[in-house]
Amino acid sequence: MQSIAKKLWNRDFSLLVIGQLISIFGNQVLNFALPLHILYISGSPALFGLVLGVSFLPLIITSPIGGIMADRLKKQRIMFWLDATITFLILLYMVLSGLVTTIVPIVIVKLLALNAIQGMYMPTVQSSIPFLVPQDKLVQANSATSVVNTLSNIAAPAAAGFFLGRFGLTPILVICAICFAITSVMDLLIRIPYKRQETNETILQIVKGDTLQALRFVKKRSILIKITIMMLIIATLTTGVIMVGIPVFITQHLGMSAEHMGIGRAISWGGALLGTAISSYLGERLTIRKVPLFTVLLGLAMLPIGLALLLDIPNFTAFVVLIASDFIFTVVILLYMIATLTYIQKITPEELIGKVMALFSALPFFSSGLGYLLFGMLFEEFYAVPWIIVFVAVVICMSVPLLWRRDFREAKTDS
Repeated sequence: MQSIAKKLWNRDFSLLVIGQLISIFGNQVLNFALPLHILYISGSPALFGLVLGVSFLPLIITSPIGGIMADRLKKQRIMFWLDATITFLILLYMVLSGLVTTIVPIVIVKLLALNAIQGMYMPTVQSSIPFLVPQDKLVQANSATSVVNTLSNIAAPAAAGFFLGRFGLTPILVICAICFAITSVMDLLIRIPYKRQETNETILQIVKGDTLQALRFVKKRSILIKITIMMLIIATLTTGVIMVGIPVFITQHLGMSAEHMGIGRAISWGGALLGTAISSYLGERLTIRKVPLFTVLLGLAMLPIGLALLLDIPNFTAFVVLIASDFIFTVVILLYMIATLTYIQKITPEELIGKVMALFSALPFFSSGLGYLLFGMLFEEFYAVPWIIVFVAVVICMSVPLLWRRDFREAKTDS
């Protein structure tokens, strides 16, 4: 269905972008604050990793379901009910946390529900854009939503760290409930064209059919299998060191506050803006052939983290090194993902693009969940010598691309 919009920043697209800014901000604040709250009250890296890992798994299931829902139901209604549900869950969490002393299971259930909803929310937003802007403005529209996503991810950790460190968890929950309540009202004001699709299949049959079709396409191309394996390994390692390791190192090994952690993570997310600028500058030169180089750079970006833990340096200096490494990592991982996903888009036939992209979009979710669980246990087991885990991850990360650099160098870009 063609968009009837005449300009990019029309009423409906503006409402969508503003709503996404508020919704992503609230979601990232909760995703940052709740696990960090568990780390503070428990002091256990393994439990921290468990909470993050388990809560991430629903995204694997709900993302493809969200894409199917977005194609078959009214998108603004989906966004409204998802935002309204999160508002209700936050209020319910506040009530239960005041009545129950065992807080960890409640946090896990809350994060499970939050990420399950987020897995359905993002495909709905992304699939709404072509209906709300002129066809020749899609690139600008997607760039705008990408910038909004990055800005929300920069602001959320800083705000969450500040409030968690100064006032505790309750003000964060109140602010997030207000954010999602406002967004749910805005959702009802957006007008998105809708055409009912008739089908005799159930949702499970549709999901199964689409997934098998995508798997058959990937299986026939060895380069895609190698990309899959590399993504699984690299995402598991980097998630463990960056998303589990750095919060543990800053709050426990360096003895710094949640406020420091929030500011540091916000600075690190600034790397996404630099990565976006670099990718725009490189343009067509950002190809799949660069992926082995980017993978080596990811390993090099993590190396200073291990050195900062190994060497006897002042705590603030170590903090600066950790955040600088995180910043560089964010720049490189963005380039890595853009080069990889662009290649997949180029070689995939038009009739399969949605199915294949859904498959590769689920890979980082699975790997991240595995990385959270595995590295949470490792950093607790090797608490006195965490640099060993970091150095092993660096070696593996830098070695993997050496196995297949020829395959990437000779990769064809046609379908």
